Amino acid sequence: MPEAFLNKVKHIVLKNIGNEKFGVSELAAEMGLSRSQLLRKIKSVAGVSANQFIRDIRLEEASRHLKDDKLTTSEIAYKVGFSSPSYFNKCFHDKYGFTPGDFKKQNGTTEQELIVSKSQHKKFGRTGILIVAVLVIISAAVFVRYSKTDERIPDKSVTQQASIAVLPLLDLSENKNKEYLALGLTDAITLELSKLKGLRVISRGSAMLFQDSVKLYSEIANQLGVDLLLEGSVIYGGDSLRVIVQLIKPFPEEKHLWANRYDQVASNIRHLSSDISSQIANEINLVVSPEKAGSANREIDPRAQELYLRGKYLWEKQNPESVSLAIDYLKESIELDPGFAPAFCTLAEAYMSKNKMFPGNNEEKLKNKMESQIAINYALDKAIELDGSLGEAYITKGMILRKVDWNWEGMKEMAEKGLKLNPNNKDGHMLLSDYHLIKGNYKKAVQQALVAESLDPLNPRIGCLVADRYMYAGKYEKSVDQFQKVLELYPRYAFAWDGIGFAYFMRGDKEKAKDSWKELHKIMGNISMAEYFEQNDFSNSISFILTKFTAGDKLYCSNPPIIAMAHTLIHKKEGALEYLELALKYRNEDLPVLMLHPVFAEIDSEPRYIDITNQVGVTIAR
Repeated sequence: MPEAFLNKVKHIVLKNIGNEKFGVSELAAEMGLSRSQLLRKIKSVAGVSANQFIRDIRLEEASRHLKDDKLTTSEIAYKVGFSSPSYFNKCFHDKYGFTPGDFKKQNGTTEQELIVSKSQHKKFGRTGILIVAVLVIISAAVFVRYSKTDERIPDKSVTQQASIAVLPLLDLSENKNKEYLALGLTDAITLELSKLKGLRVISRGSAMLFQDSVKLYSEIANQLGVDLLLEGSVIYGGDSLRVIVQLIKPFPEEKHLWANRYDQVASNIRHLSSDISSQIANEINLVVSPEKAGSANREIDPRAQELYLRGKYLWEKQNPESVSLAIDYLKESIELDPGFAPAFCTLAEAYMSKNKMFPGNNEEKLKNKMESQIAINYALDKAIELDGSLGEAYITKGMILRKVDWNWEGMKEMAEKGLKLNPNNKDGHMLLSDYHLIKGNYKKAVQQALVAESLDPLNPRIGCLVADRYMYAGKYEKSVDQFQKVLELYPRYAFAWDGIGFAYFMRGDKEKAKDSWKELHKIMGNISMAEYFEQNDFSNSISFILTKFTAGDKLYCSNPPIIAMAHTLIHKKEGALEYLELALKYRNEDLPVLMLHPVFAEIDSEPRYIDITNQVGVTIAR
């Protein structure tokens, strides 16, 4: 628990109190942690930086010496590890509102009386309040069954049109086996905040990149494009659970706006993902609609909640083994609590992931997709029936209408319903981008892709989506620039190398296109193909790779629309049409968007191509 951790830190600092060179690195070594781990732990548990926490311990010890000893102020400064009496005086005054000399005159003044005196002398700053909270935690003799400390400064100017990222909650439990719970709570808080109008909330994917980061808050906020950060920790021990969160405003100077602590017994785990997230949402927005606030009150079976969190954690790993195990956990969760809507929604998403990873041939994939659609639709309909405010259920249903049914108006309706409930859902905006693209409105397709990117700015998949939309709109320079931005962050992201190759081709630069695809094959481990691209011209390279594509070699692409695109690169119209028709036969989920790619411009007047567009229901607007 945090008291034990902080007490251990304090003990080690006091043991080295006279060593002015004893700092974060030395403390980390004695704690058996890396420097970055120590920085994050102290920040999450105490709400202040490690350097400040060490300095505060020195100052507390100084106040004891000032009260009990006959040493001079300078002697005490050196005794508690300050290299300069003047710096000691400044730090002491900043903390307590008195100089050390004035404090010596306060005969018998206790630490708490000193703090109260300062509040009368000078209004507390936010940092001071957080330090007091830490002192209370350290001195507490009894673990409170349920408590909440609140140091919020209402600041409407902060919350109006604000943007926020929820950094991954740290699992500070002694045996480190509750990461699924910490990340589950992170997701729940993010989801609850995402429902608030006027608040842009960064998606989990981008925020996850800063798990265990030692970057400054200002650097993190700058990269994510937000003006608020929420961070915290989860500590699980025995039958007790503690969650500590704090809201930080990094600009123009780092400011801790408030910090809350929630202590609950283990039997109350079912309340955490709804109760805590709702309270934090209230703290930031101050207004939550009754239906949203009310949804937090439903009793959830504790075991079902834990199984759901485990299942979602495994599903997010996105590999065949973890997805299959996730489905088992989610089914068990639903069996224990048939009224738990989020479990149904995540189960549907897990089935969709399993479909995508299905290893069979085109016939087997189609059969599996059609069979699993029944289970997916049942799960989504049940989720919506149980909780009509679950925006992600509508958006996931929109994905099914897009990928399986090719029902574009239904897809749009579901996306808009979901976004009305959760305007910060990036997937909803991506669906609307697809809708506008399919309907031939490239300008709106780009706009919706940019909104999705603003909600998940470090997600390479969305960065590539924006680049693709520029390419479809004929803005090839912007497309190249956008792909290059993705590659600056993710130099081995294969989809970006593939996409920029097509952007170069559409721009008329075949050599750069070939070089890009050469890099793609290096990343994929197809070294012989990369060498072939290096040694041959564009046409021969594409012809050679087509022999691999069409031979069904497992090392190479087997996606019919992609193979059709490759045929157009060397003007093989018949091959392009043949593979587009194959994609139509097996209802390939990529066909509706990929067949609108500008590389197909040379065949868009072909009757067979027009027939495919009519059957799929897409609009050509080149």
